[in-house]
Amino acid sequence: MGSVASRWLVPAVVVITGAAVAAGMVGRTVYSRPAEAKGAPAVASSSVAGPVPGSAEVRLSPDSFTHPDRSAVQRVLQTYFDSINARDFGVWRSVVSARRASQAVESTWAAAYESTRDGGMVVQRIESDVPGRRLRVLISFVSTQDVAKAPVALPEPCIRWRVVYVLAWEGGELKVDDAPENRSPQMEKC
Repeated sequence: MGSVASRWLVPAVVVITGAAVAAGMVGRTVYSRPAEAKGAPAVASSSVAGPVPGSAEVRLSPDSFTHPDRSAVQRVLQTYFDSINARDFGVWRSVVSARRASQAVESTWAAAYESTRDGGMVVQRIESDVPGRRLRVLISFVSTQDVAKAPVALPEPCIRWRVVYVLAWEGGELKVDDAPENRSPQMEKC
């Protein structure tokens, strides 16, 4: 009886191991397809070469390039930053959550961003919060602005930012939400 079981043990282990390896390779291929993301991964650095604030294109780091929601994240953040650079409150309002939009007053928003120019945006990391159906996105970028419009904590004409934006799904689309994670940005003078 022992010899019959041992005779089937080796082929069974080979078949199971082969199936596991094949599943792993298929999974790796599916989750690392960059086809729908725009551009190639950016260098992981948050430095900006050339004139500040840098390119107006939202780029993905190699780490964020592997996230399955990378295209939606890139799209919503591109529109978000484009709306700030164009001073277009209506477009900005279309890519933020209903909660965040309800707290915004157009005249206050316009005054806050009237001299802002954002560039060099690199999505460094995307983390999924499955129960909350949210994404936490670490992004670095550079902003230039009149010193009078700069943050009180760093009154400079050029600031390098590292911010966590929380993105939430609303109506099947990602929206930039208002969350505690957004309120503790790191910033330094350019």
